[in-house]
Amino acid sequence: MKPTWGLAYWEWFLILASLAFLVPEVFAIFTNSANTLSDFSWYELGITGRINTHHFSWWVSLFAWWTFVGVITAHIWFRTPG
Repeated sequence: MKPTWGLAYWEWFLILASLAFLVPEVFAIFTNSANTLSDFSWYELGITGRINTHHFSWWVSLFAWWTFVGVITAHIWFRTPG
């Protein structure tokens, strides 16, 4: 394969983006769980405890997440257009 800037870019981008997320997230898990992404998400979605019913925003965010995971999985591992 002919070398392009993308071959180096994506490798480094994924490494740096993963570290930029994982380092503070792991630190927050062990020091103050209120600083985690999940706690922030629960706050933004208005979730205050274990719930049996979900608000519209909860369903929208879940659908968006499932869509993203499905599309990116199909695109990367199965080479679908997208």
